[in-house]
Amino acid sequence: MIARGQRVRRRRGRLTRPPQQGVIYVGRPTLWGNPFTGRCSGHAKSIILHRRWLSGGLGALSLERMGFCPSEIESLGRLRERVLINLHRLAGKDLSCWCPLTSEWCHAETLLDMAPHYAQLEAHAA
Repeated sequence: MIARGQRVRRRRGRLTRPPQQGVIYVGRPTLWGNPFTGRCSGHAKSIILHRRWLSGGLGALSLERMGFCPSEIESLGRLRERVLINLHRLAGKDLSCWCPLTSEWCHAETLLDMAPHYAQLEAHAA
């Protein structure tokens, strides 16, 4: 079993240190960024939507009811596929985002939880 990485807080400012070696930034605009913004639905809900979306529990009909147009739904489907195909690459890595470490609402936690499982699937497929 591959060890689960940790979440690292990314900071701005004059006195902040550069990111640690080997830490992967998972915010926007990277492949790993949460496509559901907190501005339209609230931060906690955007994290819940991200987890459901990645796990396959958020389909086209649900997205349509939430106000996404067909092209956005198609784009989200392609993005989900790319994320899942590459998710094994995050296994065992520390991930950096802007969320406070005390917050339970962080999409990096979803990635940290899912990555070891996908790494195991990738190892069995090889």
